[in-house]
Amino acid sequence: MHLGMLLLGCMAMKGQQASHNDLFYNWFDKQVGIENTGLYEGIVYKEQYRTINENTQFYRSPDFLPGSVVYKGQPYANLLLKFNVYADELLLKVESHLGGNTLQLFSDKVSEFTIDGVPFVHIFNVGADQDLSGFYEVSYQDPAITLLTRYSKKLFSRKDRRSVYYEFLEGKMDYILHYREHYYSMDSKRDIIALFPGLKGEINDFYNRARAQRRTNPHAFTIALMRRIGSLLPQPNSDPIR
Repeated sequence: MHLGMLLLGCMAMKGQQASHNDLFYNWFDKQVGIENTGLYEGIVYKEQYRTINENTQFYRSPDFLPGSVVYKGQPYANLLLKFNVYADELLLKVESHLGGNTLQLFSDKVSEFTIDGVPFVHIFNVGADQDLSGFYEVSYQDPAITLLTRYSKKLFSRKDRRSVYYEFLEGKMDYILHYREHYYSMDSKRDIIALFPGLKGEINDFYNRARAQRRTNPHAFTIALMRRIGSLLPQPNSDPIR
């Protein structure tokens, strides 16, 4: 089983150990010098698109945000990161005494990261009929199910009097659900009912009761629906993502 799947199963335990581990790895990085660890291996990033407003390709903000990453199996904390949603790439701010450049980390070496307090995991292609690989937000997790969200951005070119600039608008969110050691694409209510046929009545009731939320905030609706489904499922004796 791929590392990405194992990482999801370990997330709850790692959350309890995070503070202790962060202290240890921060101490270790200081002893050897972070430039001598495996973190600073990537490509110097150069921005391709000129943007002039808040509609950028980045997750939440065009500014670097606090975060952590597991890179080549090694955890690193207290970093400054950007997540380029459009290109599905993670960027790292190099410390100022080492040049202060922006480094594009090799995506295949990133197994998970946290940015602005939000956890993401790298899922490699697990779909039989479609490519589901990429970085996904861990939007909801309980002992039975895990909801993963992949964001996207749409690129538009704009012109002003002097030059061309670009805007990135929010695109479609793709959802996959990890349940009983398998990944399932969740594109519609039909997909959800097909996976949980015994809960058809409850799922239909939820769609009817939360109709307004589904229209105004579909992401929050999806998370609430998965929380409801998770509460109705038998709780496994062990973590289902192992």
